[in-house]
Amino acid sequence: MSVIRQGVSRSKVPHVLLGLCAAISLAVGLAAGLSRLGLLDFAVSIADRHGAFMLCGFFGTLISLERAVASGQSSAFLVPGLSAAGAVLLFLDPVASGLLFGMAGLGLLGLTAQAAFRLPQLFTGIMVIGAALWPAGTIWWLLGGGLPEASYYWLSFLVMTITAERIELARLRMTGAGAAKVLTAIVALFCLALVAGEPLSGDFGVSTLVLMPLALVCLAVWLAANDIARTTIRKCGLARFSAFALLAGYGWMVIAAALLVILPPAQTASGHDAVIHALGLGFVLSMVFAHAPIILPAVAGARVRYVPALYLPLALLQLSCLLRTSGDLFGKTDFVSLSAWLTLGSLLVYAGLLAGTALSFRPKGHAVFSESLK
Repeated sequence: MSVIRQGVSRSKVPHVLLGLCAAISLAVGLAAGLSRLGLLDFAVSIADRHGAFMLCGFFGTLISLERAVASGQSSAFLVPGLSAAGAVLLFLDPVASGLLFGMAGLGLLGLTAQAAFRLPQLFTGIMVIGAALWPAGTIWWLLGGGLPEASYYWLSFLVMTITAERIELARLRMTGAGAAKVLTAIVALFCLALVAGEPLSGDFGVSTLVLMPLALVCLAVWLAANDIARTTIRKCGLARFSAFALLAGYGWMVIAAALLVILPPAQTASGHDAVIHALGLGFVLSMVFAHAPIILPAVAGARVRYVPALYLPLALLQLSCLLRTSGDLFGKTDFVSLSAWLTLGSLLVYAGLLAGTALSFRPKGHAVFSESLK
């Protein structure tokens, strides 16, 4: 999804190349997902690695790249480089790929811990927890654990990372230490659920899928209550668009919690698919749509700007998530298939619109996009 503008400086070349590697991993992951549903023959041999391409190859590389840029250290770019190399090896040797993803995850953990040491705040602490979940899931996979179990750790890595980023923006709205203590308890509950084996099992003698749904609902409510999106939705332009995407994402987190109870992944064939996509598509991709216009200029030097047409791919994404979860809930395979194509379409339209704004950028004719959600 990275867009390269003409005249990009040499200092941005590594950023752009790594961003392109992440974009290629996204494309391959989407193709593998279509193959899993029998909609595409091109990527049948790697269909079972759909989640690894998406969560590690794409998101792992992008988040590592963003953290490397923020660190200001040239050596930090080795971390997204390892992740990108792991995505390449995922075609040929999943074990070697897992080793590289594990090294990248540990590298990201190191970069994040360094940032937390320099700025000991609640959001940096949660970032450290999130970063630790990526290598934790990869180690589980390398030790013979299934990809479904590893996928929940990887997805939790994204949930915690996004939560930390939203806290950073929303911290001025947090009233006193009470809100921080509540969030700390929610994050602890979420981690406890993972340690207990949820959502695929429960090892603490309690009913399976009690802790994780509760943690997700509480987290969604806390974020919605404290996020500046509640204020910016009354504004216009990018601020309003991002607010819609953010609040929709929190809604999908609540839906994912409900699906954990209605379709327990350990007991129903469609439960895993429904929960993974409610969180992965509904929550995570909605957050990507909200943040990409802000992140791209910093990471890839892409001069993008808001256009009202961005609501179209956002609406397509929400419809796609609705069809996917409804298809799993009611056993409608045609809904699931249509959802896959709509997801692909929403991403292509979104990327195309951002690319169009970057290519049409004129230094003297248009203002450089610099709007912030802060």
